[in-house]
Amino acid sequence: MNELRVLFAATSVGNMAKVIEHLRAGDCAVLYEQASDEVALDGHLQQNWDVVLLGVSAELTIESVVHALRCRTLDIPLIVLNDGMEPLPLAEVMRLGAQDCVALDQMERLLPSIQREMVSAILRSNLREQVVADYLMQEIDQLILQGYDMRSLNERICRRMAELFDFKLVWIGAKMLDGRVEPLASAGESAYLEGIEVRWDDTPQGQGITGRSIRNNKAESMSSDSPRFEPWRERAERYGMRSVLAMPLGIKNEVAGALVMYSAHENAFDKLTISRLSAFAGRVTVAMLGAQEQQELRLMQAAMSNAANAMFITRCDGVIEWLNEALSRYSGYTSAELTGANPRIFNSGLHPQSFWSEMWTTIQNGKHWRGEIVNRTKTGELYTVAQSISPLYDGKGELTHFLAVQQDISEKKRLEEEIHYLAYHDPLTHLPNRMLFRDRVQQAIAQAQRAHARLAVMFIDLDGFKAVNDMHGHNNGDCLLELVAERIRLCVRAGDTVARLGGDEFTVLLRDVKDRESIEGVAKKLLDIAVQPYMLDSEIPATVSFSIGTSIYPEDGESFDALLSRADQAMYKAKQGGKNRHLFCGDTT
Repeated sequence: MNELRVLFAATSVGNMAKVIEHLRAGDCAVLYEQASDEVALDGHLQQNWDVVLLGVSAELTIESVVHALRCRTLDIPLIVLNDGMEPLPLAEVMRLGAQDCVALDQMERLLPSIQREMVSAILRSNLREQVVADYLMQEIDQLILQGYDMRSLNERICRRMAELFDFKLVWIGAKMLDGRVEPLASAGESAYLEGIEVRWDDTPQGQGITGRSIRNNKAESMSSDSPRFEPWRERAERYGMRSVLAMPLGIKNEVAGALVMYSAHENAFDKLTISRLSAFAGRVTVAMLGAQEQQELRLMQAAMSNAANAMFITRCDGVIEWLNEALSRYSGYTSAELTGANPRIFNSGLHPQSFWSEMWTTIQNGKHWRGEIVNRTKTGELYTVAQSISPLYDGKGELTHFLAVQQDISEKKRLEEEIHYLAYHDPLTHLPNRMLFRDRVQQAIAQAQRAHARLAVMFIDLDGFKAVNDMHGHNNGDCLLELVAERIRLCVRAGDTVARLGGDEFTVLLRDVKDRESIEGVAKKLLDIAVQPYMLDSEIPATVSFSIGTSIYPEDGESFDALLSRADQAMYKAKQGGKNRHLFCGDTT
């Protein structure tokens, strides 16, 4: 059974009970709270929630809930529960900032909608964390290679981690021979460390998370409500700390200290986060070793040669003099092939000459340059890197070389494209969603204004879809929606747009329409094709029909909201007049 944390906002006790019963029937262990007004909502948002379900009320509006989430920078799906007393059009709900609107008499849509929006939120969160991690890793590599002393480097690392990850406290401690852990640098609520003796040996003071991490040579995390955290709980609560992660610093099983991070959020350190942060522990270790004697310096050079980021040094004329193994791994070229070559060997041909001119002008003037570059491997494959270039000077202060550090962000780019696609497309039918449909209509309106042309917006609702869901199950209901989407596509031109707003509601943009007769021709094709039987996964035919409403620009409105609203109204008239029919805005049944 999957745990689902639900915050009900302004939802009646009866409706809340119906929703909980439905979710539990869907194999969900529901943990929930109820917020009846803005004060209660603000208090509950200090906890972690998977979804916010909002009832229709005067106490909490969609705008106020969206505002509360944005003020706390929370990316939690917001779904409106429509009890039918005051019907809310899905288009209006999404315009105000909610992700979906589910009618309580169509409860079968609720759990799939929650799961879909939770996946989208996770993808967005992973992308944000990956971007921060990539940026900080690249920055640390630059600082190490530029020869920062150990104290300054550790302080910089602590400060940047606290800033970028919003940690309450970050500190680096060194493992001492007498059993103590001596703080080397800290950032954030550093007063927390005052008066605390941290040890790594097998003593009472060494039983904390830092001591265990050093002794066991592995990452240790703990929330403030853990019984083992009891000796430090009062102090942690005073500074607003709810969870802590300690990571050992060392090379080849020789632990030199620990990197310790405190968060204001409970359960902040999941497996994915710990995996990302483990890379920083390695960078901090290199920083600690890099400021010591020659032996440690050689270890640093070896570590950088084997770093995950690609690095190379060129002369002022661009000839590569040094590179690490990662550059060969990225590009497919051997070290021998790259040494003495020019970085243009990676040129994909996708950047204009002005891009390269701006880059060279910047670095030749002694300034740092940072940007994204699409490179080509030896075998012809494309990959994207975030590249930073720093000038290097000799003892006389003259510019002699350039240091380039590359982070492969191909996967991040793929994730960005996937999130962008999810943001503008329906995941079931792969049709444009409301956001993309709005953009297409607004573009079409601008073009129609210039050309003094007309366009039409159709609002389509399926008649009998609930019966198909009830009789054949939700999987077959989804199959039906996919087949419906394909049939609608067949009835319009390539330049027109078919979209799914949600549930069983579809919309169509017809560009450059000549007259009502041409629109009626499309509507007739839609009505005729809709009633043909659909063969579902169960191999049992199912039938539905369409109720269609149409508005025309500019007669029925000159904005997206006006055209969509009037097409929606015409559709409801068609449905009330017997279904399986088409009406224009202004027609009567």
